[in-house]
Amino acid sequence: MRFRNVMVAAIVITLSCAALAASRVPDKPQITAAQLKERLDKGEKITIIDARHDVGGQIVKGAIHVPMDDLEVWAKDIDKNAMIVTYCTCPHDEAADAEVVKLRQMGFKHSFALSGGLEAARIAGLEVVAPADK
Repeated sequence: MRFRNVMVAAIVITLSCAALAASRVPDKPQITAAQLKERLDKGEKITIIDARHDVGGQIVKGAIHVPMDDLEVWAKDIDKNAMIVTYCTCPHDEAADAEVVKLRQMGFKHSFALSGGLEAARIAGLEVVAPADK
C-alpha cells in the first residue's frame, strides 16, 4: 500500500511539473507558408527575411538576406508596423525564431517566423530562386 501511495504521488508531481513547464513556454509567433502565400497573393506588403548566416543555393524570391548579426542595423530605418516574415532551413526554425524574438524586442509586433522554413515555402508554391535571381 505504501509503494502504491508513493507511486501515485510521484505521478502527480511529474504531471504537475510538466503542466507548469508547458504553461511557461511562450507561443512562438509563426505563420504557415500557406498563410504567407495567401497574403502575398492578395497583394499585402510583406518583408521576407532569410535569417540564415549563409544563404547557400536558394532563397525565396523577393526575400532579403539579413543574418542576426546585421538585424539591428537593418531595422534602424524600417517602419515598426511593417509585416515581417523570417525563415531559415533549421530543423526547428531556430534562426528564424531568434530573429523574430529580436525584432519583437525592437518593437516589430508584426514579425513572424515561417513555420517549416524554406522547404515549406517551396511546397506552398512560393517561388524559390538562386540568390542572384531574387
